[in-house]
Amino acid sequence: MNLPVIIDIIIGLVFIYLTLSLLASEIQELIATVWQWRAEHLKKSIEVLISGGSEGSKDPLQFKRVGQLAHSIYANPIIKDLNQGAKGLLSEGFRSVTHRMGDFYHGVTGTKNVFGNKSSGPSYIPAECFSASLLETLKVSSLVGSISKTRLERFKDLQLAQIQQIGEHLSLPDATKPIIKQEFRWLTAEFNRVVEDYQNNLASLNNSLDRMSEKLGFYIKDSQVYLPETELGGREFQRQMAFVKARFDSKTERVALLGQLQPSFSNLLNTVKKSQDTVAEIMDIKEESPIYQQIQETLDSMPESLKRSLYILAQRAEKGGGDTQEQLQRFQKEIEIWFDQSMERASGVYKRNARGVAILLGTAIAVAANADSIHIINRLSKDSMLRSTVNVYAEQLVEKNAKTKLDNLTSLRKVQKDVDIALDEVALPFGWSEQNSLERDAKGNLLWLALISKLFGWILSGVAISMGAAFWFEALNKIINIRNAGKKPPSSTES
Repeated sequence: MNLPVIIDIIIGLVFIYLTLSLLASEIQELIATVWQWRAEHLKKSIEVLISGGSEGSKDPLQFKRVGQLAHSIYANPIIKDLNQGAKGLLSEGFRSVTHRMGDFYHGVTGTKNVFGNKSSGPSYIPAECFSASLLETLKVSSLVGSISKTRLERFKDLQLAQIQQIGEHLSLPDATKPIIKQEFRWLTAEFNRVVEDYQNNLASLNNSLDRMSEKLGFYIKDSQVYLPETELGGREFQRQMAFVKARFDSKTERVALLGQLQPSFSNLLNTVKKSQDTVAEIMDIKEESPIYQQIQETLDSMPESLKRSLYILAQRAEKGGGDTQEQLQRFQKEIEIWFDQSMERASGVYKRNARGVAILLGTAIAVAANADSIHIINRLSKDSMLRSTVNVYAEQLVEKNAKTKLDNLTSLRKVQKDVDIALDEVALPFGWSEQNSLERDAKGNLLWLALISKLFGWILSGVAISMGAAFWFEALNKIINIRNAGKKPPSSTES
C-alpha cells in the first residue's frame, strides 16, 4: 500500500469522524441547553467560591449561608438582567418546554434545582457584574457610608462641646456673654447643616470638613470683635481656638481625621474576628443605633470563608491609600480578579466533565451507528471507489468552508449542511446494514474474535468522536492541504 492510498484512507476516516462528531456536537449542545449544564455549573462554581471550596459544606449553618447569599446575588438586578431569553411565541414556547424537561430530569434523578424558585440562570457572568452585585448585596458601600455619617455626627458634637467649654471658661463682661452664646448658636446651626448635607449625600466628607473649618473661621473672627484684648479674654480664646481649627486645616491632622471618620473595608470586615459584643466598640458606634443592626445583619449573612477572603482583598485595596471612594474602586477590582481566577479553574473543571460526557456520548453514537473504526479502515483500504468518492466530498467540503472556524453553533450547522449533501450521495461504511454486521460462522453463531474487534472499534470511534467536530475539521483541512501541496509539480525556471 503506497503513501497516497494511506493518505486517502486517513482523509476518509477523518471525514467519517467529522460527520459523527457533528451529530455528537448537536446532541451534546441540546442536552446542555435542556439541562442547563453551563448555567448550573456557573452557579455551583460561585457557591464554591463563596464557601472557600469544600470547607463551607462541612458546617450546615455555613452551607445554608452560602446558598442564601448565592440566591441573593442572582436575585440582584445586575445578574438577573443577564438571564434574558429571546422574545416571541416560538422562543418562549421552546424555553418553557426545556424548563419542564429540566424539572423532569431533577425529579427523576433526585437532584435539586440550584436556581431555587427560578427555572434558569445566566450561562456567563462578567467579573464586574459579579463584583458589583456582591458588594451591593452585602451593602458594603452603604455600611461604610452610614458609619462615616454616624462618626461625623459624633465628631461634630465633640467639637461643639469643646468650643462651648472654651467660651464658658472665658472671663467675659456680662454684656458680652449673650453675644458669644448667640455666635455659638449660629455655629451649631451651621455645623448641623453641614452634617445634614453629608448625610443626604450632597457633599463629600472632605468637603464637609472644609465647610466646617470655614464656618469655624467665621465664628472665631466674629467672636473676637466682642472679646476684650486681655490674656483671659481674646488672647486665650484665640490661642485655644487655633488648636481646634488646626485639626481641620493641618494636612497631617486632616489625614488622621479622615482615617478616624472613614472606616476602612478591612476594619469593617475585621469585626467578624471579634465577638458580636465588641462590634460597636470596634466600629465606634452605639449598639442601639440602626447602623449597628445593619452591620450585624450583613455579618450574619456572610459565610466565614467569604469574610476571610474579602478581608484579605480589602487589605490589598487599602495599600494604595486614597479616600474611601478610591479604595472602594480598588476593592471592587480585587474582587473581579479573584472572581476571574476562580472562574478559570471552574472552566477547566467544566471542560473535563464535558469531555467525559463527550466520550460516553461518542461511544453511544458509535454503537448506535455501528461506527467500527477497524471495519471502516478495512472498507476504505479495499474499496477504491468508496475511498475516492469520500475523498472528493471531503475536498469539496474543505474548499467551501476554507475560512470557516467551528467555534460556534452557527458554523457547525453550516458545515453540517455540506456534510448532509455528501451523505445523500455516498453510503459511508457504517450503520447496521448486512455488509457492516457482525461476522458469524456457518451455524450463525457470533465469532468472539470478531465481537471483541467490533467492541474495540466502537470504543476507538467513541474516543475519536469525543475529540469534537472542530478538531476533525481542522485536521481534515491540514491533511488535504498537505496532500494537494505534494501533488503540485515543481515550478520550472526558464534558462
